[in-house]
Amino acid sequence: MPETQLWLPHDDWSRSYVLPQLVACNIPRSGSLDDLGAWNIARGVLVELCRELPATPVSLLYDEPVQHRDRTRVAIRVTARARRRDGQDVTVIYRSERTDTDPCPDFWSVAVNGFIPASGRDVRRPSPPWIAHTAAQTLHAELGR
Repeated sequence: MPETQLWLPHDDWSRSYVLPQLVACNIPRSGSLDDLGAWNIARGVLVELCRELPATPVSLLYDEPVQHRDRTRVAIRVTARARRRDGQDVTVIYRSERTDTDPCPDFWSVAVNGFIPASGRDVRRPSPPWIAHTAAQTLHAELGR
């Protein structure tokens, strides 16, 4: 995928991802005006993963790991699970952490079935299509296809 598609372009912020009713999730299945933007990114990771593989969405867990009381550290974790046509489940975990204080830098990572093929220490975050593409490429390399 071209480098220009790695980070969140304008279209990623304007897309509205909707999850089917059968998907087990702990956030609303569709967006609304007062939703957290991170929820749309979470839904986007699962939708784009299913589009890229192709697969059927199974579950989505959005979590905000322990935060500092003064909110100087903000973290999210998205766990997206999809079922491939061959019946195998794929789990993608996207983590993003940001802090307003030194020495802890900003950090993000993408894990695919426990393997971390991509991570970074940058304020720019990868887009849901890029995360899905990375997961698909990781699986192709893992399966030799």
